[in-house]
Amino acid sequence: MSDSASDSTMLFKPLLVAGMIVGAFGIICSWIGTSIISPKEDGDGFKIIGIRFLISSMVSIGLGFIARYFIIIKYILRQVSYKIKPDENKFSG
Repeated sequence: MSDSASDSTMLFKPLLVAGMIVGAFGIICSWIGTSIISPKEDGDGFKIIGIRFLISSMVSIGLGFIARYFIIIKYILRQVSYKIKPDENKFSG
């Protein structure tokens, strides 16, 4: 395995764990905003914060998967570009 492949694989676990922790915190904030805090105006802030944390956790987990499968994604994109440009020589890149 090359150095770039092992580096991208090493990024997967920290990004996944960070995404799960931030996602759990977002769920807790949303839950606090909807059920625990009684005035509606005070709970809206917790709901907004919880939604932002959930979105950031999805981005973190998505970046982790992109980092893990970057080599495969790069290979697939190269194959698609070769099919789009069939007049080029396969050794010209």
